[in-house]
Amino acid sequence: MPVTFTVPTAVGGQAPVTVTCTRTSGSAFALGSTVVSCTAVDALARQASCNFNVTVTAAPRLSKTKFLAFGDSITVGRCNGKDTFCPPYSGRLETLLRARYVRQTPTVQNVSVSGRTAAQGEDLLPGVLSSTAPEVLLLMMGTNDINGGESAEGLESLEDMVIIAKGQGRTVMLATIVPARPGGPWDATARAIPAFNDEVRAIAARHSVVLVDVFAALNADIARYIGTDDLHPSEAGHQLIAETFYASIRSAFDNTPTDAFTVASSAPQSGWVDGPSRQGGIGTPLRPVVAPRVRRP
Repeated sequence: MPVTFTVPTAVGGQAPVTVTCTRTSGSAFALGSTVVSCTAVDALARQASCNFNVTVTAAPRLSKTKFLAFGDSITVGRCNGKDTFCPPYSGRLETLLRARYVRQTPTVQNVSVSGRTAAQGEDLLPGVLSSTAPEVLLLMMGTNDINGGESAEGLESLEDMVIIAKGQGRTVMLATIVPARPGGPWDATARAIPAFNDEVRAIAARHSVVLVDVFAALNADIARYIGTDDLHPSEAGHQLIAETFYASIRSAFDNTPTDAFTVASSAPQSGWVDGPSRQGGIGTPLRPVVAPRVRRP
C-alpha cells in the first residue's frame, strides 16, 4: 500500500526553485521508521533541506475472532445486590477487541444463566456449541457448585466441558472464579474458592488450555472489585474481568503481521543548511516552511 505525503514548500530564493526528496510520495515504505530528506535548490544553487520520519505499523490481527462466554450469573452481568445487573464482561470484552482489531470484527456471544451450576452447564454445552459455533469458548463457572456444597462435582463437570469443547474442535479459555468477600454472608464460599481455583488451574494445565486468572486479578482489591452482596463483582469488577480476558486473548491469539504495512504517520523535523552561491559567497538559505505531512492510507 503506497504512503502519500505533502512535499515541503520552499520560501525565498531565486526562482526557479526545485524540491526533491529521497523518497517519492506514493511509494511503498517498509515497516518501521524511514527518514525522508528533502532538498530545495534555487537558481543560484543555494540549498535548504529538511527531513521527517514516516512510521509504518502493521494493523493488529487476531487468529480467532468468534468467542462464546458461557457461565452463570457473574457472566450474565449480575453485580452488587439481587436483581442488579451491570453490562457483562462479554460486551466489555467485545468493545476492547474491536477497538484494537479495527480491520476485523471480533464477536463475544454470551449464553449464560443465573444460578447455573457446572453440572447443568455440562448438559447444555454440546448443544450450545453446535448452535453458536464459536472458535473459542470462554468458560467461567463453579460458584453455584460451591454454594451448594458440590465443589467436587462442579470441578468434574468443568473438566468434562473442557473435553467436550476440545472434542468439537473449539479452543478453550478456562477462567478461575471470582473471589467472595470473607466474613460476610458468603464466608464459607469465600474460604472454599481458593482451593477450588487451584483445581481449575490444574485442569487447565492437564488439558493444555489457556488459563485466565480472574481470581488473582479481582482478589488484589476485593473491596473495590466485589459488590455489596459480597458475592458478585462490582461495576469495576466486571470491567476488570473483561480486561483480564482481553489480555489473555491478545497473548494467545494476536498474530499481527510483520511483513506488511497499513498505517503511516510522520513526525517532521525540519532544518536548513547554507550552500555556496554561484557568486562564490554564502547566500540566504531557503527554508521549507510547510512541514511534510503523511495522509493515512
